[in-house]
Amino acid sequence: MSKYITSISLQEATERDYAKLSQEMKRNSFNPVNEIKFNKASRNVSTFVFNSIGNKSLLDTTTVVSLAAATTGKKYSFTVIREKTKLES
Repeated sequence: MSKYITSISLQEATERDYAKLSQEMKRNSFNPVNEIKFNKASRNVSTFVFNSIGNKSLLDTTTVVSLAAATTGKKYSFTVIREKTKLES
């Protein structure tokens, strides 16, 4: 099992959507890496990044991320990257 870094983008999302996403991700053992930088004028948000807290499989991680993003009701995209262990460095 590994730890993962996940970046998530929501299309046409509001601050409330990203707050809901953050809450769902925290509930599923992910910590936010950066703060939400929301531009109200253009309604654009930079990608929101999370680190997994515990060791999970890639399938478990993608499932959790997809379900969390789906709770917002917005179209979404995400990327999952496995963290290197100290032995791999």
